[in-house]
Amino acid sequence: MEYKHILIGTDGSELIETVYEHCAYLTRLTNTTLHIVYVLDITAFASVPIDSTWENMYDVLLDEGRAITENAKKAFISKGIDKSAVTTVVLEGHPSNELNTYVENNTIDLIVIGTHGRKGLDRLLIGSVADKVIREAKMPVLMVKSGTN
Repeated sequence: MEYKHILIGTDGSELIETVYEHCAYLTRLTNTTLHIVYVLDITAFASVPIDSTWENMYDVLLDEGRAITENAKKAFISKGIDKSAVTTVVLEGHPSNELNTYVENNTIDLIVIGTHGRKGLDRLLIGSVADKVIREAKMPVLMVKSGTN
């Protein structure tokens, strides 16, 4: 198996740094193109009446997603990844659905995604994007537990 395109799903959390380390290593090792993808979960807006306050919040969240992907790109460049090999994308929708759609449309060979390792009630109430991506993915997924080496 040869990896040419690796996708990393990012949420911008402090715990994502461990995922970046693993992904940077793989990217250097395989000389691949790296796709950094952030998904603005607009499903959270579905049940809320949209007024000007929410429209402004949407703009703030969209800008935050752009900043997260650009900061991730800078982090990868500082780890020795050529900037021309890094693509940043901000999508809107349900995170697992959007990540899997992006993967299918962009010939991604490997997905690298982090998990917070939640258990029990937290996992049931919050759900797990990583679990959903793994179940739906048609290619290998490397799941890195945040905070591990």
